[in-house]
Amino acid sequence: MKLSFPIVFVIAFVSFLPAMAVPSNNELLVCLDSLLINRNDLEKKRQYIVDDYRQKLSNARNVDERYRLNNMLYEIYSLYSIDSAMNYLERNFRIADTLGDSLRVADLKIKKSFLYAATGLLMESANEIAGLRSNNLPLNARKAYFAQMAYLYDHMANYLRINPINSNAYFDKSNVYKDSLLSVMAKDDPEYLWYKGWSLLGASKDKRNEFIRELHKTLDKSTLTTPDDAKNAYILGCLYNKNGDADNALRYVAMSAIADVQLCNRDIASLQRLAMMCLERGDVERAHNYIGYCMEAALKYPNRVRASTIAPLQHQINAAYQEKLRTQERMRRVFLILVSILSVCFAVAVLVIIREMRELKEQRKGMDEVNALLNARVKELSETKSQFSEANDKLSSLNAQLKEANTELNESNYVKEEYVGYVFSLCSHYIKQMDDFRRTINRHAKVKQWDDILTLTEGKSMERDALKEFYNNFDTIFLHLYPHFVSDFNSLLQPDQQILPKEGELLSTELRIYALVRLGITDSVKIADFLHCSPQTVYNYRFRTRNKAILPKAEFIEAVKTLGHVVIE
Repeated sequence: MKLSFPIVFVIAFVSFLPAMAVPSNNELLVCLDSLLINRNDLEKKRQYIVDDYRQKLSNARNVDERYRLNNMLYEIYSLYSIDSAMNYLERNFRIADTLGDSLRVADLKIKKSFLYAATGLLMESANEIAGLRSNNLPLNARKAYFAQMAYLYDHMANYLRINPINSNAYFDKSNVYKDSLLSVMAKDDPEYLWYKGWSLLGASKDKRNEFIRELHKTLDKSTLTTPDDAKNAYILGCLYNKNGDADNALRYVAMSAIADVQLCNRDIASLQRLAMMCLERGDVERAHNYIGYCMEAALKYPNRVRASTIAPLQHQINAAYQEKLRTQERMRRVFLILVSILSVCFAVAVLVIIREMRELKEQRKGMDEVNALLNARVKELSETKSQFSEANDKLSSLNAQLKEANTELNESNYVKEEYVGYVFSLCSHYIKQMDDFRRTINRHAKVKQWDDILTLTEGKSMERDALKEFYNNFDTIFLHLYPHFVSDFNSLLQPDQQILPKEGELLSTELRIYALVRLGITDSVKIADFLHCSPQTVYNYRFRTRNKAILPKAEFIEAVKTLGHVVIE
């Protein structure tokens, strides 16, 4: 079975009602309206359940299983279709008669009496149950018997209420059976709260409030999907109404109606009472929709007693609805007259505006001629100003270029001076190292210590130490000239791809490569010679570093060339 999206959404909304913050009365009524609009989908859902039970019934393996499934189908149809419910009840009558099970026959008679009473066949209902005696019945059957007798006398009283005959005697008999039912019913029985609530409608307000709190404990956890949920919400609404709390009365009667509509209950008292409440609150539109649904359900069920009680209320609601329609019609006429008057006024205003616009057009034409002359003079002045501005811009540009060239020249001269001094110092240092090395070799050679000479000349430690010292000297002099190079360079990289020297280093290999780029050495072969590595190694370092940059390749190199400023002392 496939349900439409709106009904699935509404059912999901209803299912989450207990877990939600307390919904407003309007939200509950909107939810109920949606359920009524999509009632066909709800009936399809109910039919799917019925079809499932029918399939199981056709595959039943024994009499007890058929009896149980017939009873399940009776329970479903007892709220929806009397004829179908009676059909499955008769099937169980035949099974019970065949088995000679008197207890089952008694239970079926009580259920059949209920169906007769529900359709308004009150005499037939009374005759069906007349042969039973409560004292001879087990506890469950006795409860069902008392409940049915109370239901029968309630229907008799409601039926006679529309006639001159006094119906109070039947209500009294109904209350007697309800009291008997409560005396044999356990407090954890699903229907206990329903009958207890009815017995307290005439009690003191304190007793009603105490029971209301007890009823809330059960109802606030319910999902509004069972007949017991519908009954408990209905009686809670009646108790609030008795206490004069109209808002809570409407809330819980609406919840009861939501549960009844979801169950496809056509014997729906909750919606009838809700229609009356909406009428009292002036919500005639909803009252009209609700009472129409109630009458339609009562005729399809059919429930003659409920139809007879709905008719006067429906007449009252229809009268109010017709009056509302007449009022709306009068308002439409008034609005139509007002719109007509406004249309005439608008037409007059349009004509006046058109005349004024023509006069403005003539005035604007004269002003346009004057503006044209002024614009010609302004254009001449603007061209002159533009020429002066261009000349000033060129002069400013030349000054900026000259200033930049001077800065670069000063910086280049300073760098050259620093590095020339550094190179001379380094050459002198290496000459002294070579002389010391020569002396050491000469000393070992004089005493013929050839193994020591081989040890000194075979290893690469001297080269490594010299390169390490050379790089350290280079890093020192470069960072002396460009003290902020590392932070400036990292600002060109992605935040999570920063390059920082290891502990004990001033510059890493990547930073040293781009330090040479900053000095103007961009050729990878020259950089490789300087760093004593292969050009491919230099290329790989530069490629990985460019991938970390936040700038394109060409812009990145140019940005590196301009990083930092030489600190000229």
